[in-house]
Amino acid sequence: MYILFYVLLALAPQWELDTSISYVYDVSSDEDNGIWCASSGGVFHYSKDTGIGTVYSCPEDIPTPDCRDILLDSHSRLWIATEGKYLVMKDGDVWANYSSFEGIPGQGRVNSLVEAGEGEKNIWVGCNGGLARGNSIGFVPISAPGAFNPGEVYSLASRGDTLWLSTDRGIYSLPVDTLHNPFNPDSWTHFPETQSLHLNRVRAGGSSIYACGVSGAMELSLGGDSFQFIIDYSLVPDSAIVDVRETTHGLLAAGHGVIYQHDGSRWTALGSGLPSIRWPTVLFELEGDIFSGFTNVESVIDLTNTQTGLGFYHLSGNSWEHISIPGMQCKKTHQMASCEDGRVYVGTYARGVQAYYPGYGWRSFVEEDGMPNSSQTFSVATDPSGGFWASSYHHGLSWIRDNDTAESQGDTILTFMKDTLVWHSPWATVIHEELIPNNQPLMITSQNNGMWAAFRQYDPAGQPDEQSGILGFNGDPMGTMNWAPRLGNEGIASMNVRSILPVSSDSLWIAFETGAGCQLLVHSGNPSDPSQDSWYPGYGSAYTTAHGLPSGEVFCFLDVPGTGLLAGTAEGLALWTGSGFAPFQTITGQVKTMSLDSRGRVWCLSESGIYRIADGEMDVFTDLNSDYVPSDLYSWEYSIRDAVNGGVFFSSMEGLWFVTQSGGTDPSGSGVSFYPQPFVSGEGQLRLCGPDDSAPVTVEFFRLDGSHAGTVEAQSVSGWTWDGSLEGEVAASGVYMVLVSVNGIVYQARVSVVR
Repeated sequence: MYILFYVLLALAPQWELDTSISYVYDVSSDEDNGIWCASSGGVFHYSKDTGIGTVYSCPEDIPTPDCRDILLDSHSRLWIATEGKYLVMKDGDVWANYSSFEGIPGQGRVNSLVEAGEGEKNIWVGCNGGLARGNSIGFVPISAPGAFNPGEVYSLASRGDTLWLSTDRGIYSLPVDTLHNPFNPDSWTHFPETQSLHLNRVRAGGSSIYACGVSGAMELSLGGDSFQFIIDYSLVPDSAIVDVRETTHGLLAAGHGVIYQHDGSRWTALGSGLPSIRWPTVLFELEGDIFSGFTNVESVIDLTNTQTGLGFYHLSGNSWEHISIPGMQCKKTHQMASCEDGRVYVGTYARGVQAYYPGYGWRSFVEEDGMPNSSQTFSVATDPSGGFWASSYHHGLSWIRDNDTAESQGDTILTFMKDTLVWHSPWATVIHEELIPNNQPLMITSQNNGMWAAFRQYDPAGQPDEQSGILGFNGDPMGTMNWAPRLGNEGIASMNVRSILPVSSDSLWIAFETGAGCQLLVHSGNPSDPSQDSWYPGYGSAYTTAHGLPSGEVFCFLDVPGTGLLAGTAEGLALWTGSGFAPFQTITGQVKTMSLDSRGRVWCLSESGIYRIADGEMDVFTDLNSDYVPSDLYSWEYSIRDAVNGGVFFSSMEGLWFVTQSGGTDPSGSGVSFYPQPFVSGEGQLRLCGPDDSAPVTVEFFRLDGSHAGTVEAQSVSGWTWDGSLEGEVAASGVYMVLVSVNGIVYQARVSVVR
């Protein structure tokens, strides 16, 4: 049975996530002169001698990639605070998740962790639902009406027998020795002077307690009864502070592009070489050396852009030296291109083009390499004539030739712009002014004899006369290029294009923004030759709901051999009939992007998860029945088939997802379904439907590590129920793999259980 379990698991969709671990929220010392780092893409170990070591990320190890804090406790257990619904614990080879059902208050972000107490210490958890105290068995939410009842606990610190908390209502302290009760209002001390100051981090020093945030940095000195500002607008030009640490170099504070050092009377900049337009994320000391995490600036309030990290900076002598963290440098991904040799190029939100090379890993194409901009690189597409094209929003089209290697030496980057915004580009950018529609391209694709790019207006309301539309082009980027815009009043139905898809050698489908439907362009077969253009349903007209589309909001297209052209809309899929559209399948929500895998299955990204359509059947994969973790959808999502392995890449806010499958989920082609999902143990009965009801049914439960958890049998499928207990004990919260055996057929599924 175990062998069958693993065989069926191998046939289920397999999910992989490439994400960025370069943004570091916080760190925790280990037992061997290193640190554990909590990052926006998982957790990892770092040491001065070996660099980046063990990495735990989603979906293999943790249920969500965003990690806010990490703690190695006195029992060598690793605790991880995540952005999702869980506190995660690793004890040896065993992983456990703790949610609201195990006493973690709230239903979202876990912010901070600390171990504190006398005797057998407790783990204290600060999250967006408040505070909890507990251990590996479970947790108890902590509140004291009238004295302590915050909406969110941002940060925790411990010194001696006192717990310190930074919350949305200011700084609190709590003696945690056995003589005090955290539920007793008299145990709590609130520091009212810190209220409404947006202090989101607290640190314990040898004799003082420090708190910092957008208002500056404050100190509660030994014997003091109130916090006092040590950094505010009167002391430094930009008083927002993200961290304060007592170190062997003295008291340090991390500000906007500066690490400050206090010399006993004033604050001065420590060292040189830091990127002045970037924000530090965390300060720490390792074997006497000072380190700082860095990232891009997002806003004055949020301080940092957690989508993008810049790794570490290390103080060497009086200079800060950069230490890069391997892997992707930005999580939010856009359009991608897959090459036959295994290379993958991905547009990103804030770090230009991310490029993957087999045997090497990831690198970036950014301003230092000659790109005009790193922000909002929406599009990437390979050119049949060589190299690849990328777009930098506001900065036109860039052609990149990387000599097919991961080394930047010898790369060529040429940028083609309209005659605006040129002065924004860095010195290394080689710019050609050309007659492209504007500088806001957002999708690129290739078609036999050339390339196509889709454009949108920068400000349709404020600048309605700005030219926009689509662009066909080909030629030699280092010689002569041929440009053929199709602009407003030239046949195209709208100037604000959302996506494009070439079909055959002479057709191009175009989707428009703001509910304007879609259009078909039939051209000469040469994108740069508009002489034979024909527009359907007509010149300047679009297909809309009047032509059978379920919604005028069209996001994407896919040409499916044997089926026809599909359009993904805000209200499901539509099939092109030759003169209009008809509903297709039963998807009712948004379909933002879709692709075919190597076996001809359709994979669609929607609001609720990812749909798979094969042989007339449809399945949806969410975080309840798969390892896929949905994230917030944004304006532009993309997908593409992997040219090497035959699976499908999907862009997301969390990074680059990859799904592949070597076979079907069960021999009969029909599935099983358990309901309700998730199943709350002790509340009603879990039921089963789908297989033949005329024969006895056996359901085997397995934990995610493959160990057998229990068996539940019944004389028929309709008569099968489960109360949440296995082998006489209530099943623990979590996801279970199940094998359903009926009439000699074994089906594989998942059951999500909460207590």
